[in-house]
Amino acid sequence: MTARTLLSILFISVCLLPILALTVANAYQASLLKAKQIELESMTYALIATFEMDDNQINMPFNVFDDRLNMPQSGYQALIVLNQTVVWQSTSSTTDIAPLALPQPRSGQALFVDQPKGLGDIFVYAFTAEFESENQYIPIKFYVIDNKDTYAKELNTFNQSLLQNGLWVGVLICALLLISLLSVVTPVKQLVQQITQVAKGHTQTDEQLHIQGAYPKELNAIKDSLNHLLISESQQRTRFKHALQDLAHSLKTPLSVLQGDDNIPLASKTPIQQIDQIIQRQLARSVLGKAGWQANTDLRVMIDKTVASMHKIYHHKQLDISINADNKGVLYPIDSADGFSLLGNILDNACKAAHSRIQIDIVDTPQWLQISVCDDGPGIPHQHQLDILERGTRLDSYTHGHGIGLATVNDLVDLYSAKLLIHSPNKYQGTTISVHLPR
Repeated sequence: MTARTLLSILFISVCLLPILALTVANAYQASLLKAKQIELESMTYALIATFEMDDNQINMPFNVFDDRLNMPQSGYQALIVLNQTVVWQSTSSTTDIAPLALPQPRSGQALFVDQPKGLGDIFVYAFTAEFESENQYIPIKFYVIDNKDTYAKELNTFNQSLLQNGLWVGVLICALLLISLLSVVTPVKQLVQQITQVAKGHTQTDEQLHIQGAYPKELNAIKDSLNHLLISESQQRTRFKHALQDLAHSLKTPLSVLQGDDNIPLASKTPIQQIDQIIQRQLARSVLGKAGWQANTDLRVMIDKTVASMHKIYHHKQLDISINADNKGVLYPIDSADGFSLLGNILDNACKAAHSRIQIDIVDTPQWLQISVCDDGPGIPHQHQLDILERGTRLDSYTHGHGIGLATVNDLVDLYSAKLLIHSPNKYQGTTISVHLPR
């Protein structure tokens, strides 16, 4: 998001601001040309007002009203042309210009030419007026010419000022844009980080996961909606667990009565026992905690406690249980009951199968948290390994050491989108059960 913000500012500063500066420069140049046209036009009309013609004789004063046409170095000059012949020119004229090279407007027409061909860098304003002489109208052409020195200097001064001031304005605009965009992007980024932390189980309170912090009005609505969703999900999960527990306990009592009734036929007791096992199975499934986000739990502490329990339960086997881990603490967002159920069932099966030794390996990577339990027991037949990895397969009927608790492990693996890998190289060479929990 920050990269996109910087790219947006870079695009504005590199593309849009130069385009804006070019547009302003072009607009200013157009305004200068329009002002020059109006200036020369007014000088031409004043020249026409001064012009007099009697009996084909042209009467013009030596010095005209505008002092710029009277000074040789002013850059301005005026011409009056009759029949392609210059009949009058201002005292400011320093060069001779052929009338045929000048614009040729029709009677009553005005022409403003910027840099006419073959005449250099000059402006020319031309107007043709008709005057009555001897009962006929004679077209007279009036020209006012100005060189571009003053215009070029003024335009160059403006462009330099635009460049210098434009750089500062551009920096100021980019800074304001950066502050403005960061004021929008930063709260969004903080909210995303909060959601990520909650999704990973990091929270300031272990009892409830929720998004904290003050955000702008628009983002506060999103934060409140997410917190409401988290609370609703947690309440729904609790109600679901309680409903399953209540149902299982409600059925358990009458089944216990039926199992203790000696009048029940022997053929009916087996299905009743199967129903009781199903209820026990669903009761165990109902307490699986993961239905949403969880707080972080230290799995290393769970493993240590579980190993201590296994030593007490299987003290007669004198098992050597070693733990190989990169870190002393291994945090993972998992319900504590789920964690003990997952680790307990895997270690319990390993202890049942092991002859003397069990090794627990914990490998934590950015993608997976891998927990492997390796025993030196008889191993699992290859065909059973394939069955174990199939979704929904019941493992309760498998042989000694691997099966009874792995059904619950399989449920938890599915619930947490994890992977369960079981490997026995050959018969009588032990088994490794690995759980890969996604990061």
